[in-house]
Amino acid sequence: METSHTAVEARLLDAALRPGSHVLEAGCGRTTRMVAFRDRIDRLVGVDLDSSAGEENSALDEFVTADLTKPLPFLDNSFDLVYANFVVEHLGDPASTLREWHRVLRPGGALLLVTSNRANPFMAAARALPQNLRVAIKHRSAGADDRNVFPALYRANTPKLLSTATREAGFEPEAVIYVGTLHAYGARIPGAGAVLRIAEQALPERRRSTIVALYRTGGRP
Repeated sequence: METSHTAVEARLLDAALRPGSHVLEAGCGRTTRMVAFRDRIDRLVGVDLDSSAGEENSALDEFVTADLTKPLPFLDNSFDLVYANFVVEHLGDPASTLREWHRVLRPGGALLLVTSNRANPFMAAARALPQNLRVAIKHRSAGADDRNVFPALYRANTPKLLSTATREAGFEPEAVIYVGTLHAYGARIPGAGAVLRIAEQALPERRRSTIVALYRTGGRP
């Protein structure tokens, strides 16, 4: 069982990024893991509705305040890669957003998504909790900063929903990997991480808590 979504993400980015790439980070927030690939990225553009967060992101070449559910202020075929790290679960209309990402990508361009998986029973149960309790759990167990925890809508967050939404937007899957990350929620509680890891390993692969997926717009570069 894969247990590090960041390691899986790094492998897929290593395969997708070529020297001179133009990258759009959707929902960039305050930091980005794209800094590890700056030797291959000529232009890194971040988009986020939270302008104060985006303006703190010093790794970006350009930041644009924009709503990801609406048309983006970029020309067709502007980017080689769209990177969305735990963004899809917050989209009110994932279908239109995915179509817009497809529009701004060049032929053969890549979309890398990292998202929680609502097919996981823990994630499904967490959805029923009040937002303030979700924030408290993420803060106390996983160390998440309260200001970076947002309400999730989960409208494209099962393997079936994600497959349907990306296909209808014109994307072809290149790699879809299910990662067991529940142990991270027990990181601050002695013994809890190990118990959660064992419990998740017993689940079917498609029910593991995080999905890391690489898609193409069709036609290899």
